[in-house]
Amino acid sequence: VKPLDEALLARIAGSHRLLVTLEENMVQGGAGSAVAEYLNTLPECTGLLQLGLPDRYIEHGTQQEQLQEAGLDREQILARIRERLESIG
Repeated sequence: VKPLDEALLARIAGSHRLLVTLEENMVQGGAGSAVAEYLNTLPECTGLLQLGLPDRYIEHGTQQEQLQEAGLDREQILARIRERLESIG
């Protein structure tokens, strides 16, 4: 992820009302955090939804079961994106 393509991020942020980062890793200190830090330097604030593993223990299971428990299966990802888009109008 590093170095971030800041020109690309600025261009995308200028033409979208919501950016979504998705990682199969912890949100804190991950790629989404780097994107958030950069977006905070821009004059216009673009919405950001950071999706990733929660800071808690995930039970053993198949990859799909673990992603579902973490809220990172397809249905939950789409629902969270729709919810955020509705909240920002």
